[in-house]
Amino acid sequence: MLNKKQARINLKQTKLALAEQISALRRLHKITVLELATQTGVPSSYIEKLELGLAEINLGNLHQIARAFDMKVEFFLEAA
Repeated sequence: MLNKKQARINLKQTKLALAEQISALRRLHKITVLELATQTGVPSSYIEKLELGLAEINLGNLHQIARAFDMKVEFFLEAA
């Protein structure tokens, strides 16, 4: 069983892993933050914060981002 400190560390690592995945996919597809925001309906300022690991993502937004890259949400969850 994880203690609170370990749980916070795991959560931070997961958030950073998601941030790296989103940023890498966006660069791979050669689209800007603004273009991703337009495709997903998710504000560009929020996407920027996600990519920096400064914002938490909810499943609805993750689904929209996954759809923009023609991927399933599970891709992000398995790799995180």
